[in-house]
Amino acid sequence: MLKVEETLTNTSCEVQAVLFNSDTLSKIIPYLPSVDVLNLALTCTRFCTSKCFLSTVIEPSLIEKSTRISIKDFATEEQLAALPHYDGECSLADYHYLQLLRAPLTFDQLVGRAKYLNEEDKSCVKHRGSGDGWATAFSNTITIMRAGKHYVTFQSHSQSKLESFIGLMRPGQANQDTYGIPFHPKFFQNFSQNMRYGECNNINNNVDCCRCLCYAYTGSCFIIDWKNFDKRSHDHWDGWEPTASGDELGMLLNLDEGTLSVYKNSRKLGVMRRGLAGPYCWVVSLHRGEQVTIKRGMVPPD
Repeated sequence: MLKVEETLTNTSCEVQAVLFNSDTLSKIIPYLPSVDVLNLALTCTRFCTSKCFLSTVIEPSLIEKSTRISIKDFATEEQLAALPHYDGECSLADYHYLQLLRAPLTFDQLVGRAKYLNEEDKSCVKHRGSGDGWATAFSNTITIMRAGKHYVTFQSHSQSKLESFIGLMRPGQANQDTYGIPFHPKFFQNFSQNMRYGECNNINNNVDCCRCLCYAYTGSCFIIDWKNFDKRSHDHWDGWEPTASGDELGMLLNLDEGTLSVYKNSRKLGVMRRGLAGPYCWVVSLHRGEQVTIKRGMVPPD
């Protein structure tokens, strides 16, 4: 009887040795939502200790090792370059952000007269149509861009003259009194900046919002520093072309180079702004009778 128990115990240990190792677990993690991996780390001491999320831990946990291997094996070079890489954050945070990069891009905050075209698909927003006030929507929670390259397309439709703003701004939380567009004090004075925003104080960049008008006759790039409202500007950029309803407008934010480039129907028009540094999120502002759809995409070939 004792020998049988010893045999069963040894077999169980061998099975656990196979199942509970970083090589095996790293192959499983890519098929799990990041929240499930986190719950596994928090609830099972076999995978993780209560101290595994602290930067002071010298020996990483099994979950940490496995997630690190999984990210290295399955993420593309572009996706790895786009990870925030904050000091003290574990690989689980990178894995969560990586999943967000692979998910469809949506607008998760609406301001003013903005509404979703379809509540089940939050990638398209429209103006409510009642009144002439502006409608603003931004993609703030899904992906906050801090590093690497990010390309999206905006497709605008209008019942009359197209006059929508598209671009990027600092991430944060709008309250119930937030109104209008990011260039208006009623917007940014009722806007709580993201808790990570403090990192912007350490970089030489005062562009809190950078946008272009889709049907801009002057080809202007609208710039504003929310701390110095009087320093807002409308700068011309080379390559601008007028845009009509139905055109697909692409934007490439390259935080490695600090540039924002504009594309029209997959054709590069030019660089709209230089000297940018994250964090940023995508934003649109619509006038009455307009709707805009945002999509994540691949950078068109030159």
